[in-house]
Amino acid sequence: MKKYIAVIDKDFGVVFPDFDGCVSVGKDLNDAINMAQEALEFHVEGMREDGEELPEPKTLEQIKKEYQPIFIK
Repeated sequence: MKKYIAVIDKDFGVVFPDFDGCVSVGKDLNDAINMAQEALEFHVEGMREDGEELPEPKTLEQIKKEYQPIFIK
């Protein structure tokens, strides 16, 4: 099973860098995590129904470079 990294911002918005358009938001951290899981499951289900292959997960290092301004150093 592939594992994908989610990026959660300070306002509990969530993006999945491996999946264009797969975004979510929560009212707090726990809600953001739950909503993100639901969004990813729905997105992946749609990809599978359309016969699309799932992307290879990016590494944490790749994601840090892409989202560098939001990571605390």
